[in-house]
Amino acid sequence: MTGQNLGQLVNKALAVLTPREKEVVEQRWGLKDGQSLTLAEVGDSYGITRERVRQIEATAVNKLKALVRKGELKDFLGTIASHLKVVGGLRRETLLLDDLKFLLRENVGATAMGNKVKFLLELSDSPAYSQEDNDFHSYWYASRDDKQKAHNFVSRLVKFLEKNKSAIITQPVSVKDVIKEVATTLNLKEAIALNYASLSKQFHVNQYGDFGLADWDELNPKTVRHWANLVLRKERQPLHFTDIAKVINKVKKNSSKVVNAQTVHNELIKDSRFVLVGRGMYGLQEFGLMPGTAREVIARLLKKHGPLKSADLVSFVKQERVFKDNTIFINLQNKKHFSRMPDGRYSVKEA
Repeated sequence: MTGQNLGQLVNKALAVLTPREKEVVEQRWGLKDGQSLTLAEVGDSYGITRERVRQIEATAVNKLKALVRKGELKDFLGTIASHLKVVGGLRRETLLLDDLKFLLRENVGATAMGNKVKFLLELSDSPAYSQEDNDFHSYWYASRDDKQKAHNFVSRLVKFLEKNKSAIITQPVSVKDVIKEVATTLNLKEAIALNYASLSKQFHVNQYGDFGLADWDELNPKTVRHWANLVLRKERQPLHFTDIAKVINKVKKNSSKVVNAQTVHNELIKDSRFVLVGRGMYGLQEFGLMPGTAREVIARLLKKHGPLKSADLVSFVKQERVFKDNTIFINLQNKKHFSRMPDGRYSVKEA
């Protein structure tokens, strides 16, 4: 590319326009102050109709496109085309701007630069622009084939994650591991596959680095209960509700909304996924923790394992619950529910 920066390229292009056309184009694309105005807003500033503004803009754009066809932006467009080819034929708009800051050695704000880049690129037939929608971020693409390849990869990745959700939630995976596996099936380079994935809004990497679909509450929590579930999954051990709140606030370090410990407690007692395993201590039922009083836990374990000596029983109980040894021993002395056998083992007393 020539030594001209974006500002110089824009000014050179605008030089072919009349003063009125130049002003309209600058306001519509926000080339001066970064603020893009609507047809109506531009019309109000001149006391003319929005339709008249549209006509002036159309005339100006036709002049500018003719300039591009003559090769005026050849070096700039060539730089973009070469870069898109390297990354798989398309690039998310915000990421392309970051790339161009380095490639063009630009030192301007993101909005000002973005408006100038979009203005120059829209004067050319390639690359084409894809507007942001519910599923994808805005991006630039070199051809329809490149666009289709990217969408096919995203679709395949979504299906893979949906199919393997249970395993991924149980044993979280990194972006790199999942991308690599799906990319291999499509004979795609890993870097290009990562670039394709960045276009979609369907994926999410949480604060722990776990990768999955953005609508998974287990991965991308939105409520206090979801956050508590994620924290206990990562800690893999029961925690006091005050500690759960502390961890949530620590992990959500970019959030200004502090989670209150009492709110955590109130939410946990409403949800059967969480088991009260001690005074204020909660764990996840999916880890084998069962609800119930100390007596109920002891009785269930004795029925499951058969008669046990007190030391063995204490060991089994503590794998599930946070009870003091004395609490377990006191419950065992309840002759209404438990019997001590001649060999020192305990069993559930038959009704």
